[in-house]
Amino acid sequence: MRASAETGLRLTSGIVLLTTGSDGVLLHCRAPVAAYVPPAAMNWAARGAAVPAEHAAAYARCLEAWRSVGLLEGTAPQNSGEEPLAGAGASRAHPAVDRPVLVIVSSPGCGYCLHLRADLEANREALARLDASVLLVGDGSPAVWGSQPAPGRTEELAEMWADVARLGTPSAVLLVPGDNPRILRGFDAVTAALIELGGGDPGRTVCELPTSCSATVGAGPVDTLVTVHARGRTVGVAARGPGPVSVVAGLVAEKSAPGGDTGYVPVTLRVERPRNVWLIFRGGELVARSRSAEETLSLLRRIIAGFGPPEAHQSQLLCGALVQADGRAVLVPRNWFSYFVVRSSLLAKSGWRPCPDPYVLLEAAPGTDPDGAQPVLVHPSPDWDVQRTPVTGALAQPPDRPRPEAHTRGRALAAIVNWLARPASPQQLRAAYALVSGLPVHLGTREESLTFLTVAATDAEVPS
Repeated sequence: MRASAETGLRLTSGIVLLTTGSDGVLLHCRAPVAAYVPPAAMNWAARGAAVPAEHAAAYARCLEAWRSVGLLEGTAPQNSGEEPLAGAGASRAHPAVDRPVLVIVSSPGCGYCLHLRADLEANREALARLDASVLLVGDGSPAVWGSQPAPGRTEELAEMWADVARLGTPSAVLLVPGDNPRILRGFDAVTAALIELGGGDPGRTVCELPTSCSATVGAGPVDTLVTVHARGRTVGVAARGPGPVSVVAGLVAEKSAPGGDTGYVPVTLRVERPRNVWLIFRGGELVARSRSAEETLSLLRRIIAGFGPPEAHQSQLLCGALVQADGRAVLVPRNWFSYFVVRSSLLAKSGWRPCPDPYVLLEAAPGTDPDGAQPVLVHPSPDWDVQRTPVTGALAQPPDRPRPEAHTRGRALAAIVNWLARPASPQQLRAAYALVSGLPVHLGTREESLTFLTVAATDAEVPS
């Protein structure tokens, strides 16, 4: 931890304060955490002005809110996924094991747990080849993947580590011969341990947190799982139904390996065909739909290629984009993207089409000032050439309670720059903010935004 010499705010290590005139934005370099700093707070906290007595209580609540999410000193660092061995397991004898054992504690009402169990089932063949045991406890009798523990051992381990659930679900304990147990917290940390058990590299395997849709979509069974490689990263692609399985087999024939021939890989993309429509899901979110197997395979290739790392001069945002036939684009919140894909036919009547790419890649238009650059969206054209489309606006959810009008745009921009993929360097955060800070922002619900795009708007560049 450190004190910021530039601002006087005692920022946690890895936090950046971006000033934008009278206000600012606090951003976390390792996690998608951000906070808007209004002008008065900038004067008090960053510039040393005295806090008026009538505002002292409100200002204290503001600082505590920032501190509670790890932006200011006085809190524990952001959760890394691994917990110290205290409480759960600290006061008991560490059980001896002759092979690695991962005990995962789940809950039947947890969407993350449902998604994790579906990933385990999809990887059953890969796990069966491991000289390790994976136990899932917390929902009826323990389920076992991989090597079977000795008789009675499963129940013993399940009972011994059941209280790891106090950390939230899913959580886990990893037991390794000759070493102390490791307590893991959260879907991403548990998945990383499963990837490591299979000999993979979590840093090169795409693992995305499930969304609110995942409990109904991502938790369903699949008929096949393959791994596909995108410039050094591994992506799990699953399919359900004969047609989708055939499409995914086309990826196997090109440049990938069957899931059963590799280690553990979580399901990131999923292909289904209810009735005559082909659907591609990323996690639980619908990202593309098509009318033919050929188009579906082409879309899969494009999406998979998008998981590759960005160029050094590009900003990689976790949001969606809509492109207009007249050559402009708008950014949309990621959790709205499924809504727009379902209504893509209506959007198409106004010339809009959703971009299915997993990330939005932005770069500065050539010849523009780096501190106020015109952002352009970098994406494949229909014929697979690289296309650069000017971004002329962003759609954002209005605040959930009344805010001072003067702060509305600053808060919206803080949310938009917080879409930047993490981890990111301070330089990358500053570059991303420079790209989005000049964008017009349309505030409204997703339904209002759809009307704005298809009926009410003649162009995307409207005041916020």
